[in-house]
Parts: sequence; structure tokens; C-alpha cells
Amino acid sequence: MKGPLFASILAATALGALPALSQAPKPQVQRVAQPATLSSLGTPVDFELRVASQPLALIQASDGTIWFAAYTLGALGRIDRTTREITYFPLGTGSRPYGLVEAPDKSILAVDRALNVLHRLAPANGEVTRIGMPADLPFLDLSSLRLDSEGRIWFSGASGWLGSHDPRTGTTDVSSHEDLQGLTLSAASPTGSIWFVAGKSGRMIRIDPARSRFDSAVIPPEAQGIRSMAVSPSGEVWLSAMKSQTLVRYAGRAAWMTAKLPWPESRPQALIVRQDGTIVFADAGRRKLVRYRPGFDRFEDLADLGAGGAIKAMIDLGDGIAVADMGADRIRIYPDIPPTQN
Repeated sequence: MKGPLFASILAATALGALPALSQAPKPQVQRVAQPATLSSLGTPVDFELRVASQPLALIQASDGTIWFAAYTLGALGRIDRTTREITYFPLGTGSRPYGLVEAPDKSILAVDRALNVLHRLAPANGEVTRIGMPADLPFLDLSSLRLDSEGRIWFSGASGWLGSHDPRTGTTDVSSHEDLQGLTLSAASPTGSIWFVAGKSGRMIRIDPARSRFDSAVIPPEAQGIRSMAVSPSGEVWLSAMKSQTLVRYAGRAAWMTAKLPWPESRPQALIVRQDGTIVFADAGRRKLVRYRPGFDRFEDLADLGAGGAIKAMIDLGDGIAVADMGADRIRIYPDIPPTQN
């Protein structure tokens, strides 16, 4: 099935208005970094969540509170770092929240992987409203969402769907194509572009809402088992590839670079890109928080992650880094990591 959204992607590509991002990737240079000594970050602050919370999405709201998706509980959670209070907001029976963003009106938006809806939560009173999908659509397996500069919600469905919802008009536009299979991860760039990863089809999708441009890039074969993505201040896209034990950078126009982790037991999962250009990621295999300095091709262990399981979410708080551990039902906040020069 092809809807109007994907039709516009095909039309834009046919007109030749887009960079040549859909070409096969060029030969890659693989660089193996050397481990460095452990850096002490001080004592982290742990927020122990309810049993079976399974936090798998994190955002910091404009008021400084931290929000997470409590997947198994079917709720959104809010952490007040000042009072250390954790508040849960149930989304309804059978709910499975998966991705979060803060809207311009300060409400919290979440995709629901089980109920096929978008949730809008008003933090002031806890009121939850739902944005349903068009009635003629099947189950989309909603998995991530982002906002563009106009306040439109862009969302993905892992079963091969890409869509947008405009709160100003109430219209929802959803399309499907085989290139969108496994569309789960998303990230936003400083320039306004929105990126998605389609794991099953091995492609990365870029949306430029301001210019009505859509294109895709082939993910190189050395990036297997992608678990996280983030965009640097300069617009480069970074991916963590757990199965191939690499970090992968995409700089545009089929320009890829891979950095192989130096530890054979590593399993890179959630990652962020800091303002200084360094990459911080969770190595679930070694239970370490690790920093990668691209300019030096160097990995550094920063801290222990403690006992736990899958780590799908991490955010930069400005004065620290928050890590959500699904296996431990815990959100751990590490003190600030001093910036480095690359």
C-alpha cells in the first residue's frame, strides 16, 4: 500500500531534487580504537522504579523534569530531581507506550505500540487524550515519534509505516512501503530534519519538512543490529550497532564511517552525542558507560552501569546523563562529564 506521503517521497526522488543518498555506500574505512583508563564520575543517583516498569524512552521536559515510558505498566512516569518524587500517569488498560516527545504546549506525547494510538498527556492535571489512526488502516505497530518546527507529529510503525499528524487541522497522513519495514528508531537534527531507521529493510529515512523533501540511505552491512541513533550538533547521524559491535557515522551523500569497539564482549546500545562532539553510549555487554572521541578514535570507560539488562534510552541533561535500564527497572543519573577537545 502506498499512501500520499510515500507518493510524495517517490515524486521528489524522481524530480532529482534530493541529494544522492540512496546510492550504495562507498567502501568503508574501519578503525579499531584502543581502550583507555577508567574515569571517575563520582556517585550516580539512582531512581528505583516500580517493578516491571521497563523504562525504554526518556526525555527531559522544558521545566527540567524527566519523563519515561513505563512500557509494561502502561503508564508515563515523571521524575522530579529536586524532590526525588516519581509520579506515574496510567494510559489505560493494555497500553504499551514506546516513544516520547514534549509538544510546544508542554503536553507529553507518546506512541502506543499496542493500542495503535498517540497519547497526549497534560502534566498539570494528568488528563490523557488519544489521537487515533485512520479507520481504514491496519495495526501499525507504532514505535517512535518526533516533532517538526511547525508542531507536526511524525511517527513510525514498525510494520512498515510512516505518518504525520497536524494538531492544527487534525489531519493524519500515513503511508506504507517495503523500504519502511522495521521503522523504529528516530532522531531530530538541529537543522530540522527528522531521521528514522528501518532495520528490516536496512535503510535510513530522512524527512525535511521545511522543504517537503524525503530521501533514504542504504545502511552499510557492517552496521548490524542497530539499537540507537542520535544526531550531532553538526548534523551527522550516529548509530550503535550491537551485533557488529560498532559505532557508525553518516555524514551525508553515502559517506559512512565505522568504529569497531575494542572489547569482544561489548554490546553497544543507547547512545547520545554531546555538544563537544563526543559520543557517550551504554555498553550492555560489559556494563559500562563509555565515551568515544571521534577525533582521536578513542574509547574511554566512564562509569559502571551496575547490574541490569537492556538499555534503550539515554539523554543528556546538560548537568549530567540519565540512563534508563529496562532490566533493572531503574533510571540512573550520572554527574556531568567534562567536555573534551577532539
